[in-house]
Amino acid sequence: MTDVAATPRHRRQPGLLAFLLRRAPLALALVGIFAIAALFGPWLAPHSMTETNLAAALQGPSTTNWLGTDPLGRDVLSRLLGSAQVAAQAFLIVVLIGGVFGTALGLVAGGLGGLLDLVVSRVVEVLQGFPTILVAIVIVALFDPSLTNAMIAVGLAAIPDFARVSRSVAIQLRDREFIQAARGLGAGELRILWSEVLPNMVGPLIVIASFDGAQAVLWEASLSFLGMGVQPPAPSFGSMLREAQGYLAIQPIFAVIVGLAVSGVILGLNLMGDAISDYLDRGGK
Repeated sequence: MTDVAATPRHRRQPGLLAFLLRRAPLALALVGIFAIAALFGPWLAPHSMTETNLAAALQGPSTTNWLGTDPLGRDVLSRLLGSAQVAAQAFLIVVLIGGVFGTALGLVAGGLGGLLDLVVSRVVEVLQGFPTILVAIVIVALFDPSLTNAMIAVGLAAIPDFARVSRSVAIQLRDREFIQAARGLGAGELRILWSEVLPNMVGPLIVIASFDGAQAVLWEASLSFLGMGVQPPAPSFGSMLREAQGYLAIQPIFAVIVGLAVSGVILGLNLMGDAISDYLDRGGK
């Protein structure tokens, strides 16, 4: 991703939605479907997400079950809608943890500089050195396997990404004219960081949130596949793929459908991040 220079608030460019419709319709469509499924999944689901029916196990797509059934006879479409909700929760947990703590660290380090910048940079480097899967295993071992516990590990891994971007933008902005004007009016450094610098790094942070959110969806599926995330009978992309693994020779369409669903979510979020980055680079044109 290219380095995105922040633009002062009074020069922000409008028209992001129009730009996405023109330049990234696939990303907009995929993310839109994901958002609708996550928000309205329980109401859109044609069947129960957890109720089993062994007599209808591993059936192909039909008028009753549009995407077929899983090994326990549960409706695949309904469980995919539930899995989208879980993926959205993972997205939010990771972005909140990484975004809040990472942005705060980078903002203060880049805005104030000096010894504080050096200390924060070393802390970020230490966090970046911990393997995500190892941290997840430790947290799950200390507590219970769950979505929240698994995503805490992924959120900690996202802190360096947000910290690097917010620090870079803060360094670019701290000597700009409108910052100097605020200092001349007597504003304190922390107030300047909060009211002048932070609002001007929203765009780059949204780009990072999109990319790290896609990683969160992937990690949620991976950890649930390994049994360290969402626990049965709750639906999850990862647990559905684990269930499909043992029936590839009997009903491969089950694994294909789930794989396409999770791939579509991750692809859409990554394409969205690329499109927003391009929009900011072009100045909204």
